[in-house]
Amino acid sequence: MELFNVRWSLSLILTFVAFTAYGQGTLIACLDEFPPYQILETPPKGEHVAALHQLADELDMKLKFVTEPNFPHCMKRLEKGTADVIAGILDRKDRRHFLHLLPMRIDTSYIFATRADARPIQRYADLNDRLIAVSEGVNYFDKFDQDNNLKKIAVNDVHLAYKLLLAGRVDTVISSMETLTSILASTPELKKDIKAQPYTRQLNRTVYFGLSRKSELAARFDEVRSLTEKAFEEGKFEAAIQRFATENPEYYQVNPW
Repeated sequence: MELFNVRWSLSLILTFVAFTAYGQGTLIACLDEFPPYQILETPPKGEHVAALHQLADELDMKLKFVTEPNFPHCMKRLEKGTADVIAGILDRKDRRHFLHLLPMRIDTSYIFATRADARPIQRYADLNDRLIAVSEGVNYFDKFDQDNNLKKIAVNDVHLAYKLLLAGRVDTVISSMETLTSILASTPELKKDIKAQPYTRQLNRTVYFGLSRKSELAARFDEVRSLTEKAFEEGKFEAAIQRFATENPEYYQVNPW
């Protein structure tokens, strides 16, 4: 009888451990301040935060956030395994040794916005001799990112870039079309001041969640990948992002100084 009780107790413990690890475990996501994607309020908000909540729902896990001052610090956490996941990254060789990649959304087209009275940008060469505001830490497309002949200034976030544009301190802003559309929807009067130029760059690439290879979830990566890919194909992460943008127009407002 005592042996039966010991085995029964051990079975309960193992069942509890399995449930904690796989049934209602905690998914730890790393965030830095990067509006409108990640906003370190209490609780955190943003497009990536909305996608991470959807990911946790798909995995039937609780979501917890840890914060860092910048993106490289978050990547260090993922490399060490002190966080499980990060949202909104691109596939790069130097990340593959410590991250599994899970699809989140298809990347957007990038546009070049100017003040309404600016000279037109109809081709890539028209970017020469213009001061272009870029968001710090963002990879746009290789030709642009690696072009040291262009004049670029890195700023904390895309909203600051648009403020600088309106103030006449930069000539051009590179951003996603969705970001500009959301800004103009939130502040319609800016439609007379900001113009999306004809030259755009459409990208057919995926934006990913990065899952640490040292995360406990990596032990069941095939299951995690299957659940995530299904949600991606059904557009659930994109829908969560769009809901956030629709319900929180204040995070897309750009008011001149």
